[in-house]
Amino acid sequence: MKKVIAITFLMSAAFLFIQCSGETEQAQNDIEEEREELVSELESLRDDLDSQIEDLSSEIDEAGDEAGENMQTALEELRGDRSEVEEAIDNVRDASENSWESVKANTEDLADDVSDTMERWKENLQNVFDGEQD
Repeated sequence: MKKVIAITFLMSAAFLFIQCSGETEQAQNDIEEEREELVSELESLRDDLDSQIEDLSSEIDEAGDEAGENMQTALEELRGDRSEVEEAIDNVRDASENSWESVKANTEDLADDVSDTMERWKENLQNVFDGEQD
């Protein structure tokens, strides 16, 4: 009877171990998929920032004094945002399973903020150019 209980206990423990290992492995796979997707989105955002920074840099020399100041401010902010995105890419790549949810949430918030900033500056600069043409 003790052998049957012991064998049943060992089989139950082995089953739970296998089940937990499978769940842990699935969680790690899910995190890796999310990590790859988030890094890809951040790299795309960084590329958009690079493009906007390059375009803006080339236009600063051609702008009038007031537009040039606004454009320079936008350029500095975009460069700062790009640095933050680059840092976020590193953080996402380095995040542990324990810190993943926090890093993911912070990174998603940053991406939203940077995207909003880019749109705001595009609108502001378009308004400056529209004002110059009037």
